[in-house]
Amino acid sequence: MKFCFLILAPAMLHANSASFAGDHVDEQPRAASIPLKSPAAKGFVPGGWYLEKSVEGDLNGDGRTDLALIIRQNDPKLVIDNDGLGRDQYDGNPRTIVVALKQSGGGYLRIAQNDQIIPVIGSATIDDPIDYAGDGSLTIIKGVLRLRLGFWASAGTWDMFNRTFSFRLKEARLGLIGYDNYYVHRGSGELKTVSINYLTRRKKTENGSIEDGHVPEVWSKISRKPLILFDDIGGGFDFDPDKN
Repeated sequence: MKFCFLILAPAMLHANSASFAGDHVDEQPRAASIPLKSPAAKGFVPGGWYLEKSVEGDLNGDGRTDLALIIRQNDPKLVIDNDGLGRDQYDGNPRTIVVALKQSGGGYLRIAQNDQIIPVIGSATIDDPIDYAGDGSLTIIKGVLRLRLGFWASAGTWDMFNRTFSFRLKEARLGLIGYDNYYVHRGSGELKTVSINYLTRRKKTENGSIEDGHVPEVWSKISRKPLILFDDIGGGFDFDPDKN
């Protein structure tokens, strides 16, 4: 099957795909004072932050509707005006994901929090990492929490990719059960995909070009390790399945 992929305007400079400008995860502040329990989603939003996205679904199979939230800092000093390449303005406020289970007596119990997985973008030439997926950036479907991130820059690199992280609840803790990465080099058309099922320990890779009528699949086994916890994933653009 031939891949159909839009080749966007070439970037002005080429950069190493391992160093994405603006991905300052080490500098991201934690969302302070997130309570352990709340009667509603808005109760998990601390002062100086706002609720950007809220999705519902049953994560633990008890028939009750659980929550996953993206909250974002609301500091006007981190909304930067730009008079150079890229957009006229970009938002450098960090995001945190909060996951909470609905309790039998009402209200919600926070079970997980990640302050780093959604990168902070510090450049007007880099698109927001969750904009590309729209309403599908964060979902709960059939007990699986999925986060979709995308990278695209109008200058500084030819690289573009999208990544999906899939988590399932096990013994009251969210673990990474799946990882998918679709990468394209916009200059050469090089295509690389990786899909990992951490439960079956099966890994599928594809290496070729977007011009290829068929890109062969290569299947392999990965070593058995404890599932990586949601809280411990780190930066979504920094994640390397070969090192985790």
